[in-house]
Order: sequence, then C-alpha cells, then structure tokens
Amino acid sequence: MKSSLNGNNHKRSIILLAVGARADVMEELVQAGKLPEISRWLVESGSFHKGTTVFPSTTGPAYLPFLTGVSPGTCNVPGIRWMNKAEFAKGKWLAGHRSYVGIESFMIGRDIAKPIQTIFELVPDSYSIFNTIARGAGNRNLTRISRLWYVYYAHLTDRWSFIDEASLQNIFQAIDAKARFMFAVFPGIDEYSHLAHPHHESTYERYAWLDRAVGKIVKKLKERGEWETTQLWVVADHGLTKTDTHFCPNEFLAKRDLPAFFYPMIHDRRGKKSATMVSGNGMAHLYFRNRDGWSRPTSRHELAEMAPKLVKDFVAEDAIDLVLCRDDKHGVDILSRRGQGKVVLNHGHVEYQVFKGDPLGFGDIPKKLSIDDSLALSHHTDYPDALYQIANLFRSNRTGDVVLSATPGYDLRLKYEHPEHRGSHGSLHRLHMHVPILCNTKLDQGPMRTVDVFPTVLEFLNHPIPGFVEGKSRLM
Repeated sequence: MKSSLNGNNHKRSIILLAVGARADVMEELVQAGKLPEISRWLVESGSFHKGTTVFPSTTGPAYLPFLTGVSPGTCNVPGIRWMNKAEFAKGKWLAGHRSYVGIESFMIGRDIAKPIQTIFELVPDSYSIFNTIARGAGNRNLTRISRLWYVYYAHLTDRWSFIDEASLQNIFQAIDAKARFMFAVFPGIDEYSHLAHPHHESTYERYAWLDRAVGKIVKKLKERGEWETTQLWVVADHGLTKTDTHFCPNEFLAKRDLPAFFYPMIHDRRGKKSATMVSGNGMAHLYFRNRDGWSRPTSRHELAEMAPKLVKDFVAEDAIDLVLCRDDKHGVDILSRRGQGKVVLNHGHVEYQVFKGDPLGFGDIPKKLSIDDSLALSHHTDYPDALYQIANLFRSNRTGDVVLSATPGYDLRLKYEHPEHRGSHGSLHRLHMHVPILCNTKLDQGPMRTVDVFPTVLEFLNHPIPGFVEGKSRLM
C-alpha cells in the first residue's frame, strides 16, 4: 500500500543535492544525534538508503541520474572531461572534446544524448538552483547567469558557504512561486572536502549547516500548510577520500613515448599520441592515436601492439586501482593487481568472466547476472555495482580507449589544480560510490541506485515515466 503522501493531492517534490556527502559520514552523524532535523523529518518518518551512484562518481555526470533517470554512459556524457575521437579527427573544435569546468559547463545540457529528456522538460513548474544541467528550465533556472559569478567568488575566497546560503534563499523563493519540483545544489561539503579532507571540522560544519537548512525548509512548508504534501529528498552525487599522493598520467605516458594533450593545455597538440581527460581526479579517460589517426577507438589488442608494456605498467602502478580497456568484441577488460576479467552488457544482463583471479574481488558469483542482481551481489563489496557501471560507461563513443580508476589515497592530477585538492572522487571504490539517499516518504528496502530517484519523483507527481529511464520507482 502506498503512503498517504503519494495520493492525488500532492503538490511538489524537492531534491536537495549535498554534493560530496558520504553515506557513512551521514549515517555516523545521524546515529550520534548531530543531525537532529534530518533525523526527525527524514530518517524517523521516511527512509535512509546507502545508495550507489554512477561511474564516474563526479560532480556533473553524477547529477544526471537525478535529472534524467539514466547513467552518464547512456547520456553520452562520460565525464567532466571527455574526447570524441571521430569528431576531433574531423577538426570540429567544440564537438571534439569538452571540459565542464568553467564556461563549457553551459554545454552539458546540449551534450546529453537524444531522446533523453531532463525533468525540467517533462515537469511543468520545475526549478533549478545552482545546477549545471538545467536544460528545459528556461527562466525557472533561478541561477542561470549568477551561478558562475558565485562559483568564481567562492573559488577565490574559499567561502563556499556563501553559495550554500544563496541556494537556500532560492529554495524559499521557489516554494513561494509554488514550484512543483525543484533541484537545489549545496556545494559546501564537497568543496571543503577538497580543500581539507572529508573528515575535517570545516567539512563537518557543512553537514551541520545542511541539517539546519532542512529544518528551515520544513518550517516554511509547515507554515504554508504544505509539508504533508511535499516529498523532500537529501541526496549526494558521490563520496570522497582523503588525497595523500598526486599521480600524473601525462608524465607516465610521456616517458613511454606517448605524449598527451590535456586540459588546460588543450591547444598544445603537435606531436601528441594520446589524450588524458580527468574527472573528479579519481578517474581518467585515456585516448590513443592509432594507425588511422584519431578517427576511431583503439582496442586493448591494438594498444598492445603500439605500446606492449603500457597496460601492464599501469596495473603495477600503486596509484592505479583498476585499468579498464576496450576489447575487440564490444566488451571491457578489467585489470588490477588481483587479476583480470571481462564484462559485457548484453540484452539487459551483465556477463562477467574472470581470468587469473578476480580483479574486483567479488569471489564466487554467477557468470550471467540481471542488472538488479549485479547490484545486489556487489553492494557491500569495495566495488558496488561496478560491473554494470563499467559496461554502461563504455556504451558511450566519448569514453576513453582506456579508463583508469585511482586507488584511494591517490588522485590522477598533479599539475594545474589550484588550489591543491586534498580530497578526491570519481573512482569505482565504495567510498566514492556509496551515497546517502534520504526521503521523507517510505521507500522499498534493498540496494538502491541514484537512477531510481528520478522515476520515484515522477510517480509521486503522477507523471508518466518515460521509456528511456534506467531506474525504477521505489515508492511503497
């Protein structure tokens, strides 16, 4: 039986995205009584899931599940930075590569594959606040112009709390405007995790601020008589881990006669044989020029002919946890110091073969799994949902020939990161992949993906769920 909140008299759904909030930290603070408002209004009367985000587990691409109901690979937005080899080979400047850091962040909406639609295109009176993916919101994107100014100011001053406060004020404005749906971003937890680390007192203060913000939102809704008909979420797009060591793939490739071009030195292309595109600093796409130039993907077999020791050397590097390579038959080779495997996404099933030890350490699991079973059997491992996330990411023609996932404690960006990051994310490790999903309505138990939030919101709003959606509604 569905909750009484899920009837025909509902009015709105609000998603508060606490960027970079870790599921284990949120759970710890709730159990310690340090998040009283979140505990009272969400946990005690609703649901708290330790959910699984997408790969790459990084700001921007990891927003897509909440706003489209599908993963970055399906959206064809496989990272903060990516390259489209075929378009690049044609000399198409804007279509050939992308970095959603800075002015190009305005292009992420147009880069989403068709026919996928955002919730702003589907749901009337839906509002976007400090969100980079606002296609369809139009004037209901309340921070369309001001977002970059706020981010630039916060970057220069380290006052990310300034944006959190502004986001809250915009939420109040959208409530007054009778918004049916809103998606509001709070970047503070993420930014202070980068500047310090995920367990620093400045980061914990942002969790406490988020708790107070939830209390203020609930109070306003109650004063308006709208709390009982509002669905309120607190979610995150990724976790983070403390960074102790920076590793540079560009230098690694240059030493093997495979010089790379990369952001921000994207104009320096002469004589380059590779390209590196880093996301969240915990994952990187690598692209290689082959005998046909840049026009097509380079398989692991072809790469071995070009640079026989390259993949082996990456696997042996302490900073690299997983090496993922395109094979010759539409699968993905997974390599780590633990072993080798191959994953294929085939008609709604994940097929996984292991050679010389399981690179993911899953142990004895079936060779063929449904997508749901793939999550259920891996949810409590170090690589939750890894098989599906890897296979799905490589559906994109913008995904690298090789993808690196960093070892916790390391990241993949040594230079051109100002200020220096002391916390990183983006990888397939559980500390980056597990995220809190809290809602004031009761949800089905069991492992939950962030792509499930989108159809759950649509069902709550009595809106049809489009056929492209990968998730499923979790309303009880």
